[in-house]
Amino acid sequence: MFSKKEKDSTKEKDSTRDYYEKGSDQIAEVTAVQLKKLEQRRKLTRSSDRMVICLVGLPGRGKSFIARKLQSFFTWRGNECKVFNVGKYRRQVQADYVAAQNKQVSGKDAGKKKIRNDVGACDADFFDSKNPKASELRQKAASLALEEMLEWLDVDEEPEGGKDEIPVQLWASKASIKRSRIAIFDATNSTRQRRQWVLEECTSPEKRGSKITGCVFVESVCDDEELLEENFSFKVKNSPDFKGMTQKEAIADLRKRCEKYEAQYETIDDDSTSYIKVFNLSSKLLVNHIYGRMAKVIVPSLMSWNIGSRAIYLCRSGHTDKTGIVNGVDSNGSPRGVRRKIARGEVLGPRGLHFRDCLEDFIASEGNEFKRKKSSVMAFAPINKDTGTSISGVAIPPVMSTRSVSSGQGFSCHLMTSTMPRAVQTATWDHLPFPIEELPNLNPLDKGDFTGMELEEIKEKHPSWYQMLEKDPFLTRFPGGECYGDLIHRLETCIIDMEQQVNMVVVVSHVSVIQVLMSYFRRTPIEQCTSNEVPMNTVIKFTPVSGGGWTESQHRLCDEEIDSQDSEEGSYEQLPIWGDSAPSSARNLGNNNSFFCC
Repeated sequence: MFSKKEKDSTKEKDSTRDYYEKGSDQIAEVTAVQLKKLEQRRKLTRSSDRMVICLVGLPGRGKSFIARKLQSFFTWRGNECKVFNVGKYRRQVQADYVAAQNKQVSGKDAGKKKIRNDVGACDADFFDSKNPKASELRQKAASLALEEMLEWLDVDEEPEGGKDEIPVQLWASKASIKRSRIAIFDATNSTRQRRQWVLEECTSPEKRGSKITGCVFVESVCDDEELLEENFSFKVKNSPDFKGMTQKEAIADLRKRCEKYEAQYETIDDDSTSYIKVFNLSSKLLVNHIYGRMAKVIVPSLMSWNIGSRAIYLCRSGHTDKTGIVNGVDSNGSPRGVRRKIARGEVLGPRGLHFRDCLEDFIASEGNEFKRKKSSVMAFAPINKDTGTSISGVAIPPVMSTRSVSSGQGFSCHLMTSTMPRAVQTATWDHLPFPIEELPNLNPLDKGDFTGMELEEIKEKHPSWYQMLEKDPFLTRFPGGECYGDLIHRLETCIIDMEQQVNMVVVVSHVSVIQVLMSYFRRTPIEQCTSNEVPMNTVIKFTPVSGGGWTESQHRLCDEEIDSQDSEEGSYEQLPIWGDSAPSSARNLGNNNSFFCC
């Protein structure tokens, strides 16, 4: 028996332990302080079909890079997104103004001046706050851009995937997409007065009425001199503002323009607004009043984007059997070759193993070339990798994983596969034993109740559903499974993971997944992803280009003789494929030019 004192002591200890483990069992009560603190969050998490992202920053700070990446990402997610670059409007306003003056250009630089006048190029003096006429033209350009942006935002569109013409029993098989409209206002927006004007024009109930529009400021801050030099060089080579100038003249003019802006520049410091500050193109982020979808989508994206030169490699897993063809009969009872159904747990066959070995050799070659290029550049700009901070810890950071070092390779590789055994086996290499990140997000399209069925069988047994598929292969959902539109949501984190890497990335997955990923890197309409062909035994390489885009190349790794075994078994009707062991020349669905696979 315990004494009362011992019981009280035990109870006190249990209470202390519960505090550290649980906090408290007391039901949370609403207080005035809580309501006050949560009110701003409530306002910022309400649903809005329209949103403005207003960029802020001095010239050459990467604003247009951020704008292009945001547009690409939002469009891939199924939103309507458009960039309104005030510089374009400003050059048009300036060109119209010069033309209206009707002044003849003469002198030894007449040709150069005419070229610049025709495109509306503006030199540094145009951005002087003490130049009243230029200030008037700049404001006119900003007003034109903002007016067109709001007109575009206010276009009402019906949600895609309407179910009015679909039988009630098939409603669950039709996905729907409500497209938000997101406008990116790309300008310096360098003063509090200009930003307040944008905010009021976009969100004021008196001006916008019931058209609720969210507004977030994204400021790009760059004080890294080396990074600025690269940004300046890119800008003067590509911007129409510097046409007719030599490289030296253009850089000098751009620096002078920056000085004009710096004289009046005011960084964002109003904590009552929603804003994100990006330092040196994502080395640091400062976030204020960002909740809901903004926190879920934009912040991780801004943190992931970088200006590295690493490539991203996509490929299908290798063949799982010798031929993929077995004996069978057609609908009339005549013998013919038919495609064998692929089990999700199958491993590689002889041809798949051959592709795996070819893929290992290809990645080794690419990795060594990537290492060579980096080494030649870093010879002139060595980096101290031991920072002694949270980046590397207090210990000397390894250049690459232990498994990479033991392989004798001097490069690192981020290797991602689905959880399908055939995909993991395709990325399991003897001489490049990189760690494999197995992700269910990269698994094939889930066919639900139709798993294991080919299209011809589905067409025969479920004609109504098949008609929906022919009409809209992107949004037609398999009963109990997924549609292509669903893949976007589970691949979003994979895209961010790929983007944030600074070393080469290899993704081994399946046709449907790669089709959706290709639409992101190609910046093509996501609704047309089913027309992206993904050939077997081929690596699709995406290499970043200056400005935020990607260039594509395809590399077939296996000899034609290896793949010709498919045809040696006799002729057969090619059907749209579901697995990874069939050739890529599948029949299109309907008139949508769709290559529908999983």
